[in-house]
Amino acid sequence: MKRQLCATDLLAGLVVTLLLIGGGHAMAASTGLSRSALTTDEAIACIRTVAAAQAGLVKGVEGEDKQGQRLCEVKIVDETGKRHTLQVDVQTQQVVKAK
Repeated sequence: MKRQLCATDLLAGLVVTLLLIGGGHAMAASTGLSRSALTTDEAIACIRTVAAAQAGLVKGVEGEDKQGQRLCEVKIVDETGKRHTLQVDVQTQQVVKAK
């Protein structure tokens, strides 16, 4: 458990560094949906929410607006190599979809 928390903190620190280098915002990948910027705090909060729901290594974080709801999509790979994609409501910090 301690190892997982350490890895989560390390990944969150990496995300913060990358976001600060990029101007403090993570931009959604072009998916045909409207693009939404996430603040550094929002991205970190989403990563922490996902880490509590599913252990793994963070492979990507994207923000999007979907039908008026701000979502943060976090892609992770678990210890067996299985990929997971979880969507978090940015406002409530609740996982709304996992696949």
